[in-house]
Amino acid sequence: MFIVFRCRKCGRYLYAGKDVKTRQCTCGHRNNLRKVRIVARAKNEVEASEIVRKMQGSGTGFRSLA
Repeated sequence: MFIVFRCRKCGRYLYAGKDVKTRQCTCGHRNNLRKVRIVARAKNEVEASEIVRKMQGSGTGFRSLA
């Protein structure tokens, strides 16, 4: 099980395993997962990355490498 949340410093959407305590964002901020607001839940990593991609709103139109 994975959770999707926003970085508490920069607002970027991230995902992490449900049992993980912290997750570091690309901005350098270490998010304590007990304090973040959960935006969505996913069954696996692929589903979680798709949710993050849609919520982040990539303006490039890039879909996948396939």
